[in-house]
Amino acid sequence: MKALTYYDILLPVPAGGVYTYISHTPLIRGQRVRVPLASRVLPGIVLGEAKELREGVKYREVAETFEESSVFTDHFLRLIDAMADYYVNPPGLTLAGTISKTVVESEPCPVPVKKLNTAEDLKLNADQQGIYESISADRGKFSVHLIHGVTGSGKTEIYVELAKDVIAAGQKVLYLVPEISLTPQMVERISKRLGFEVPSYHSRHTPKKRREAFWSFAKGEAPVLIGARSALFVPAENIGLIIVDEEHEQSYKQEEAPAYQLRDMAVLYGSILGATVILGSATPSLESMYNAKTGKYKLHRLTTRHAACMPLMQIVDMKACDPIDHIISERLYDELSATVQRGEQAILLINRKGYSHTLYCEKCGKTVHCPNCSVALTWYKSRNVTKCHYCASEYKVPHCTHCGSTQTRDYGAGTERVAEVLEQLLGIPVLKLDTDSVTSQGKLSKMLDDFRDGKFKVLVGTQLVAKGLHFPDVTLSAVLNLDNMFSLPDFRAHERAFQLLVQLSGRSGRCEKPGKVIIQTYSPEMDIFDMAINRPDDFYEFEMTRREPFGYPPAGKLCRLIFSHSREETVYDAAHSVKQALSSLPAGIDIKKPTQAPVYKIRNKYRYSILMKSSDTALLKRAIHTAVSAFNKLGKTAVIMKVDRDPYFFM
Repeated sequence: MKALTYYDILLPVPAGGVYTYISHTPLIRGQRVRVPLASRVLPGIVLGEAKELREGVKYREVAETFEESSVFTDHFLRLIDAMADYYVNPPGLTLAGTISKTVVESEPCPVPVKKLNTAEDLKLNADQQGIYESISADRGKFSVHLIHGVTGSGKTEIYVELAKDVIAAGQKVLYLVPEISLTPQMVERISKRLGFEVPSYHSRHTPKKRREAFWSFAKGEAPVLIGARSALFVPAENIGLIIVDEEHEQSYKQEEAPAYQLRDMAVLYGSILGATVILGSATPSLESMYNAKTGKYKLHRLTTRHAACMPLMQIVDMKACDPIDHIISERLYDELSATVQRGEQAILLINRKGYSHTLYCEKCGKTVHCPNCSVALTWYKSRNVTKCHYCASEYKVPHCTHCGSTQTRDYGAGTERVAEVLEQLLGIPVLKLDTDSVTSQGKLSKMLDDFRDGKFKVLVGTQLVAKGLHFPDVTLSAVLNLDNMFSLPDFRAHERAFQLLVQLSGRSGRCEKPGKVIIQTYSPEMDIFDMAINRPDDFYEFEMTRREPFGYPPAGKLCRLIFSHSREETVYDAAHSVKQALSSLPAGIDIKKPTQAPVYKIRNKYRYSILMKSSDTALLKRAIHTAVSAFNKLGKTAVIMKVDRDPYFFM
């Protein structure tokens, strides 16, 4: 009879996640198995032989193994363990929040890479070559490099040359981008440079494509993988280089538990792997610039464009003009008309989706809110529906949540209305790009291809249009309305506005044709506009002086506890009970009293939050554990408490 061995198995479940099972055959760390849990059979990952056994427990047997070999590397499992510890989340919840269960239990289906004709290599200029050599000198050991390069300065060419070296040495490359809107163009550019079709991995792919990309990288068929957040968690042996492009992007922060920051986890993974990590951006986050200035990262600068001049940026004071349809200044209209007449292209950004972002009740004058959430409904004229952007509910006939009237009037412009107005003014079709219009990877690729091929001269979109897109014929970019960002209850509001301005300016004049940027604002006197145009390097010192007195990152560390429940009284009591438990902590941590979240109701759940702030990371972690322990003792199973360490979203 074969000897029984007890193994700890990691399961993708929200509570706990590590369970002990019996196996009649030897298992190895990282091996995939199926095990019973209550009435279900779930996929799991072997962690190793059980660390301890409890008396009186009847342990169940492993149901089956997927294969004899290990799929999930020791490095990957150490990353999951470190994330669970840092974000104070159970290991099972951490696993479930980073990798799809369907992928975990899928059959291996690697696809051999398709060879391509290699594009002509672009010779690095002196500045690029210096950075390339500096980073190359650190290859083979853990190091973090921040490339602060103006838009169009050629950061990608440095990435490609370093990737070629890593591949030639028999290692693999993870190339992370913040948005799926970047992946079609990025995959095409990188594939041509490397000479083979690089797989991409993100949520908008079909399940089949996701599985193929996962297994191609995990099994070594593809030495490079490009993808959004989830791509970091595709396990593979011998990863030598991790690239985080546009490292400043807030979409690298996951909202759901575990609420991890991808950029930081890439650095953590690099330290576990002993790999080189490159962070690149034209507008680095304050956290990364701080780490560079304190010696944690090595800073490299590219101050000029690779093959073009920086665009001319101009401010239009909307208080001093009578905008067309309350949207477009005559100055911008004239520039748009001239751009189209020259056969060139323009990109316009408005930070609102839909046709109108607000509906007013004509009977009582109140804003029409979503019945399930404390947010205003957005009207979509193209489908004649109103939609809530928090719970995704749609209504054919919106009712005023105050008086019940159906008589409403719309106000404010979104992408739909701007596109409609421009089509009427210019007499040409206008392409609209936002998360509502991008319903699939195929549709996104076609939209970008149509714009690149000149089928549309004008592109209107939300923040997606400011993120790393490369179109040679774009010579004009414009921001229609940025002022609403400054009123958000978020200490990063100025940083995000600055980044958006600089990033959008980078879409214009990227090749031999000169570019122009127009910024429409009702607050032209604000320092942020002058810095974006004339002295961008001053922004970091300016912003640090605003944050340091209040201990905001990177001067200090934050954690936000968010409580939610269908009864406001219940969630109020839970939040105040946890706050009471936190009052026993020593000095050195600032714990704010529970307050209603700015969006205090989502999906009929009331929300309260507690903000904790400290420059002592150990003390902050102790406070989080105290809060979790106090919450668990309440026994209020219907109340949810989300732990958001290093929060990016405060709504």
